[in-house]
Amino acid sequence: MRGSGQLSLEYLLVLAVSLSAFAILVPLLGHVYSMAIFGQDSANAAYFSSAMQQRVSSMGFQADGSASRISARPFSSWRILARGASLIIAVQGPDSMEKEFKVIFPNELQETSFGLDSRMDFLLRKDSGKILLEYDNP
Repeated sequence: MRGSGQLSLEYLLVLAVSLSAFAILVPLLGHVYSMAIFGQDSANAAYFSSAMQQRVSSMGFQADGSASRISARPFSSWRILARGASLIIAVQGPDSMEKEFKVIFPNELQETSFGLDSRMDFLLRKDSGKILLEYDNP
């Protein structure tokens, strides 16, 4: 009898050590996961801003009435800010981290600011020599 009681105590100690290690690792893994999502979202925003910059540049050679549609697909939360001739895409990350990407237009944009947490379509349209940016949520 005495041997089986000691064996149960050893199993309880092993279980307690395992649970303690698990309790330490879970918050670390959660932070690693948040950083991975932030990295992926930043890469997504970099691709989106690069594609938009290329389309803005190519529209300079197109005729009035030309249009091009581009979609943004954030994983978490983006902040879109149009100020002057710049469109700023800011990716919100964990611990108040933020990464910004900028698209430069050849003309002034209508000033606006909003948050984006799901897919949204943007329409670039050339009108009277200016490139206009319209927001369209599908």
